[in-house]
Amino acid sequence: MECTITFYLDSRRPMKNDIFIVKLRVYAPALSKQKLYATSIKLSEKDFEKVFSKNPKGSYLETSNELNNIKAKAINAAKDLYPFTFEKFEAELYSEPKNKVNVFEAYQIAIDENRSHGHVGNADNYQNSLNSIKKFVKEELLKKSNTLLFTEITPGWLQRYEEYMKNSGKSTTTISMYIRALRAIFNSAISNGDISSKIYPFGKEKTKYKVSSVKKVKKTLKQSDLKKLFDATGSPEQERARDFFFFSYNCSGMNFKDIANLSYGQVDGNRLKFFRKKTENTTSEQTEISVYLTPFAHDVINKYGNPDKSSGTLIFDIIRRDMSAGDKQKAIKNFTSSVNQGLKKLTKKVGIDENISTYYARHSFSTNAIRSGASMELVSEQLGHSNLKTTQNYFSGFEDDSIEDLTKKLMTF
Repeated sequence: MECTITFYLDSRRPMKNDIFIVKLRVYAPALSKQKLYATSIKLSEKDFEKVFSKNPKGSYLETSNELNNIKAKAINAAKDLYPFTFEKFEAELYSEPKNKVNVFEAYQIAIDENRSHGHVGNADNYQNSLNSIKKFVKEELLKKSNTLLFTEITPGWLQRYEEYMKNSGKSTTTISMYIRALRAIFNSAISNGDISSKIYPFGKEKTKYKVSSVKKVKKTLKQSDLKKLFDATGSPEQERARDFFFFSYNCSGMNFKDIANLSYGQVDGNRLKFFRKKTENTTSEQTEISVYLTPFAHDVINKYGNPDKSSGTLIFDIIRRDMSAGDKQKAIKNFTSSVNQGLKKLTKKVGIDENISTYYARHSFSTNAIRSGASMELVSEQLGHSNLKTTQNYFSGFEDDSIEDLTKKLMTF
């Protein structure tokens, strides 16, 4: 801190009964300047001495505590000012009190904003996190108020909340998801200037709360299992699940939300171009993804595609353009769920020991493309990832046979 802060009894201007205003004296050595700031406290010279004695008692102790609070606020306002200026100090000292924002209200704003932009999944995630916190506050903290201040959420509070969720049977993934949502609410409030960054409870320091990282399970099928699944036969629903799984796999691991939003206008011969729906409103500049349509992919389009092949028509009958964002989300979720059910029945039938889902198509594409010689950069581009680290998390490593062949080649001189 580039200043010293003390109290000064301004005896230059006596009031009635020989009492004077107690002022805050702030001295900045680098500026060779001091300024006085009036407080609401008025004392006689004798009372001033008693308030600042070693062991003030009674009303003197109360006044001493009040002055100490004023000094603490001044120190807090000055401690991060480099270089120190009185203008900045006064702006901090007399700014409107922060941190009195209701966390529940901040959550609701985030939920409403996401819903208004059609980000139904994000809105649901915030809603689930909010419901969980409200339940914790009511059941564990025995608090009936509809208000939870940001200042109440400390590292200790977060630790108790985590333990509460564990004891309630929540999975590690769910716990991480709910706390990350809360962290995002904090970050937004700080960015908007609603709260001070000084009360931020998250971080890597020992005194902060560290959000637990979830070790992601690699969702990749081996080549031999992919062949089993591709050759599998079953009911029409099961074969439809198989076909859409491999359509995603063929189209660079295309997400099922993107599949649902494809239109015939995006098809140009053997090329299909699209922008990822997941990132359309999160980045300022989107990268168009171009995938090659194999004969199999064309067959899926011809088999399940809408007969009206005009440019604006959606290829697959999964959603309708006139649906609300919420209804589209439900329709895609229901379709994905039906595909997952069909896949589980088929994998059981052919002896694949994996709890397979549509995510496996995306992860299997990335891993098998790299194993086949594609660069990490190319695969990252096809997946629509903004950084290589995300793509690396998808990669399941090389199969034992490939490692064995590589090791043998190392000894071929």
